[in-house]
Amino acid sequence: MPVGRTKASSKIAASRRKTTKRRTASTPDPVALEVFSNALLSVAEEMGAALIRTAYSTNIKERQDASTAIFDAEGRLIAQAEHIPMHLGAMLSIIRNILKRYPLEELRPGDAFLANDAYHGGGTHLADVTVASPVFDGKRLIGFVANMGHWPDVGGIKPGAAMTEGCNEIYQEGLRIPPMKIFREGELQEDLFSFILLNMRFSEDRPADLRAQAACNQLGVRRLQELSEKYGAGRFLELVEGVLDYNERTIRSKIKELPEGTWDFEDQLDDDAHVPGPVPLKVTLTISHSPEPHMVFDFTGSSRQRTGGVNVVYEALFATVAYALKATIDPELWSNAAFERVVRLIAPEESVVNPSPPAPVGGRGTTCQRLADLLIGVMSKVAPERVCACGHGTTSINIHGFDAIRGRPFICIDGIGGGMGGRDTSNGMDAVQIHTNNIPNLPVEILESEYPIRVECFELVPDSGGAGRRRGGLATRKDFRMLSDTGFIAHADRHDFSPWPLFGGKEGARGVHLKNPGKPDEEKLPSKGGPHEVRKGEVLRCQSAGAGGYGDPAEHSPAELAADLADGKISLEYARASYPATLVKEALKYRETL
Repeated sequence: MPVGRTKASSKIAASRRKTTKRRTASTPDPVALEVFSNALLSVAEEMGAALIRTAYSTNIKERQDASTAIFDAEGRLIAQAEHIPMHLGAMLSIIRNILKRYPLEELRPGDAFLANDAYHGGGTHLADVTVASPVFDGKRLIGFVANMGHWPDVGGIKPGAAMTEGCNEIYQEGLRIPPMKIFREGELQEDLFSFILLNMRFSEDRPADLRAQAACNQLGVRRLQELSEKYGAGRFLELVEGVLDYNERTIRSKIKELPEGTWDFEDQLDDDAHVPGPVPLKVTLTISHSPEPHMVFDFTGSSRQRTGGVNVVYEALFATVAYALKATIDPELWSNAAFERVVRLIAPEESVVNPSPPAPVGGRGTTCQRLADLLIGVMSKVAPERVCACGHGTTSINIHGFDAIRGRPFICIDGIGGGMGGRDTSNGMDAVQIHTNNIPNLPVEILESEYPIRVECFELVPDSGGAGRRRGGLATRKDFRMLSDTGFIAHADRHDFSPWPLFGGKEGARGVHLKNPGKPDEEKLPSKGGPHEVRKGEVLRCQSAGAGGYGDPAEHSPAELAADLADGKISLEYARASYPATLVKEALKYRETL
């Protein structure tokens, strides 16, 4: 254990070491492991497809804000479908917490457990509702399957209460649910579920989502049982252990390719939605090749835990670190518990990256995006060819009110794509979700058909990507005209601090929220918090940030600059201000041939 590790993270590490003791079974051959690991991944992905097809919530069925995973009998993550990296944290410790609350002898086929509490193994914020089910081969427990769906409301002081002004404790963010048996041998526990529904808005929609999540797990249980029958329970468990051991060896070999040393990096959030001013984030990375290759991430120097809901529980922090390593050292690494064996985190207790209850955590996604930038920033000092410049992070919106047309209250959750940072091999992508967020935008046709909102504009923002040898990706803007009186709660960042470049590039453009843009009563709204009143007939503009450029702009391709000029992604004025005159002149000549 690294010197300086805090008491809270030490307890977590100790409990994990107990569950990572290795068996003495013979190591399966690489071909068998590849076949088996892909079989597990296919089960997780089939579960995810089934959940998205059958869920009721727009947030799950259209925005695909859900994830699925497979765990072994000890609660270690074995396979996660490629949905949302942050949800690794949402499910990282649920099985271990189930096993703490329910002895093995009390588990039965058909059982399912529901949880959402960030401080008791249910997720990373209350809206992430996880359902987990044990898998048996006969009477032998061989693993668990789990899925997470983002429910649009779980109670709290406002609809979708995270980041709401005045919400400064997790109690105000919604109903907290530790792991509880919601299905007992296949039978829904109606009394428990009725209690849960009574504490949530839009409760009429939740039974359909819960049954979709339960059915998703039933599919996963059947598929794992089929694999266990195919291989035999003993061989099945041996292969599970082999997958973890193989991935550990692979991760360590990738770390061995990196130089030894210590590096640090700093970044910040705009604010915490309650207290003005930046929220400092800092990491110190140490890479060592002995006694075995490993990495230590020390977040000492980051802000104390905050009044607003930007705090990140340890599981979410670990998920973000695992994402950043997978993205930089080898995207082909399997997402499983092997990362816990080779990575150590130092997360000071009662800090923004390891808060103590009852600190609010509803807006943890915004912080995790900043943490991903922070981690990629420090990795840029280690492996500059493998990283990208800073991107937009996240621009998530919550619009709620009463729909007079349909005669019911509503909550619309949407995410606005933005720029991805330029990287060594190519320009940054435009209008995408990045890092720990992998949620598609809500299609305009669906949004307008389900909510009293009209989308009047959804477009790229020219000149929002920073110049460089590789240009940063472009931001987007989306204009919503309200057809009913609404409240708007913002979850965004990079409104006060520009997305940073790398290696001589230029900064990306900042994001902005505007009410009635271009009108005499135009009003700028903050990046976080609310609800802000947007009346019927008024327009809300949500514009994400762009992204930083990578490398010296003088080395930019004239052909790429010409294409950007022709496509309107860059104005001639911006090109002349950001690139050498000779490069612009060459690009203009090339544009004439397009």
